[in-house]
Parts: sequence; structure tokens; C-alpha cells
Amino acid sequence: MNLARAPRLDTLERWMQAVVMHPQGAMPGVRSAPARRLLPQAAVDLDSVVLPSKALSAVERLDIYAHMYYARLLEILVEEYPTTRQILGAEAFERACRRFLARHPSRHRILNRLSERFPAFLARHLPRGPRSGLAVDVARIERAMEEVFDAPRAEPLTAAQFGAIGADAWQRVRLAVIPGLRLLKLRYPANDHMNAVRGKGQPRIPRPRASFAIVYRRGYQVFRRDQEPVQFRLLAALASGATLAAAVRGSVGGRRGNADELAARLGAWFREWAAAGLFSGIERQATGRRRR
Repeated sequence: MNLARAPRLDTLERWMQAVVMHPQGAMPGVRSAPARRLLPQAAVDLDSVVLPSKALSAVERLDIYAHMYYARLLEILVEEYPTTRQILGAEAFERACRRFLARHPSRHRILNRLSERFPAFLARHLPRGPRSGLAVDVARIERAMEEVFDAPRAEPLTAAQFGAIGADAWQRVRLAVIPGLRLLKLRYPANDHMNAVRGKGQPRIPRPRASFAIVYRRGYQVFRRDQEPVQFRLLAALASGATLAAAVRGSVGGRRGNADELAARLGAWFREWAAAGLFSGIERQATGRRRR
């Protein structure tokens, strides 16, 4: 390389990034429009930019980095979506990952954000059918597990704090949920399928059936749990900021049934949520003054 005409270091760095991150490998990366804009001479004479070694050509040396880059990103997706991969099969999953990375390359210094849009990508690009539908729902759960693991920590309410909320205060009390909670409305019984796979089974692909799941972190562990439809609607209303009274009215109000039975179900749900540590704070609205 002619040192007098050598490109600036930042230009070389951006060119190297464009080459290494090209999904089809180093040579297509060298000839790509972003790389040619930065170093047009490399597309004509690569050896003028990257020296060959005794054993490898210039493009072979670049291919090492290109392979390592995509191998690491694929490794991350395999780690984050093990059950999605099991449903689709290893080859189909890798093809989907490579298409995803080509369309949504890593843009953030934190690799935990790499697959934020992966479930939505699968929903748009997988062929329609029960296997693909289940894979999308499972991917949503597996992505939620990554998100709640990295969510900020919040101290959950204690049983005593829950007990201090009197029935007369339900009109004014709102419950804050922990940051590490996700509520998922699904088209397939995806959580059941994940449990079956974890139990070393080979479950069949189920038919579509609406299910409702929550994913949350307790301490340093991530949990996932199915919810009854009404239970899910109640928790979703609370998470959206509704008062206790409004959330109950909106989710179970008008339902026929024994009042004692309904109260028992509500009590069981709140005990379940409290034990899981899903709530982190209590907000009490000030009572408004009456006008004369």
C-alpha cells in the first residue's frame, strides 16, 4: 500500500465493518456499495488494502472475520431461542436467522438487544401453518425471558403490605407491577409445549388455541406461567394503571356465578401474584372534594 495515499484509519475501520458484516461473505462485502463508497480501489485491487499472508489470500483473511462475526451472532440466537429452533428444525432456523441478520444487523453495543425484532420477523416471513404459528408464539416467550432477565430490579410488595389494603380503598388504589414482567396473549398453547419439550418429550404440534402467559423474574430466576383468561385480563388492567376496583369490574364484572366463589378466585389469584412478587408499589389517589 502506498503510505502517501493510505486511507484514514476511521475510513479503514468503517470499510472493514461493511465487509465483515456482509451476510454473503467477505468478497461480496468488498464489492458492496457501502464498501465501494469508502474504498473503491479495494474492489479492483484488494491486495492494495489487505496484504495476503504466506498461507492465505487477502479475501481468505477477511473471510475469517466475516465467518466469526456471523457465527457469534448465530450462536446468540441459538442460545436465546432453543425451543423455537427445536420446532423449526436446525436448518430452517439457521436460514431464518441469516435472513433476519441480513435485514436487521446488529446496531447496538449490547448483544442482548440483537433479537428484539426476531419474533415479529418470524411472524412475517415464516410460511403459514401450525408449526410456524407455534414457533412464533414460543419465540415471543423466549424473547420475553431475555427481556425480564435484564429488566431493572424492583423490591416486591410484602404480604403485610398487601394485607394493609382495605376493601374500602379499592376505589383509590393502584398497584405498580415490577419492570421484569411481560404479559403475552398467544394463539397457541406455547407455554405448555415448552414445558413438554423441557420434560424431554417430543410433543406434537398442537392446534391453534388461545392461551395467556406471563413471564417474570423473581430474584435471579425467570419464570413463565399460564393464566386463566379472566385472570390475565385482570392482571393486564392492573399493569395498565387501573385501580383495583376498576380492574375487577372490567375483567370479572357482570359475570354470573356465586359471589363467594368469585371472591375465592380473586383471593387465589392475588395470593399467586403476591407470592411471585409481581407488584412493587401501591399508589393511593387522593380523594376529591365535593362541590356544594
